[in-house]
Amino acid sequence: MKRASTGFVLAAILFAGSALAEEVGHGHAHETASPLWPLIFSTINLTIFLWVLARYVLPPVRQWVHQRRSRVVRALEEAAAAKAEALRLREEWERRLADFSRSVEEMQMRARQDAERERGHILETAHKTAEAIRRDADLAAAYELRRTQELLRAELVHQAVRLAEEAARTQLTTDDHQRFVAEFLTQVEQ
Repeated sequence: MKRASTGFVLAAILFAGSALAEEVGHGHAHETASPLWPLIFSTINLTIFLWVLARYVLPPVRQWVHQRRSRVVRALEEAAAAKAEALRLREEWERRLADFSRSVEEMQMRARQDAERERGHILETAHKTAEAIRRDADLAAAYELRRTQELLRAELVHQAVRLAEEAARTQLTTDDHQRFVAEFLTQVEQ
């Protein structure tokens, strides 16, 4: 409130001073007045005007300029901090990406090694299984061969006995019969 009333008073003085300067300039135009009076009144007006500017206008302007400068400086500092943070984050993400790429390569290498190891294990197991199957097949074939041989021998024996009985009944004598059995037993033992 004090500023407004002081400003009003100063504006009135300024207006009165300029009016007085004009009147002095007009009123003395008829007389031979010194040309210094308009210069003096203009100087006084200019001084009052500059004083009013310095007293009432310049402080708010200075304050606005100072606040504006502070805001600009703060914005620049925040921008610099944001840029530094962005650069830090970028470096961190680049590092993470490099670590990720390295991890992926290591995982792929481990997966290949595991696959090779598993492949070797599977092949080894397959070879063992094939060998076991081969051994079992050999054993089964040998068993079947022996069984077939035994069946053939039994059949031969049976046929030989039947033939021998028929021959013994029809053609052979008791001596022939004994000799034939002895020869047959010799052949079977071989």
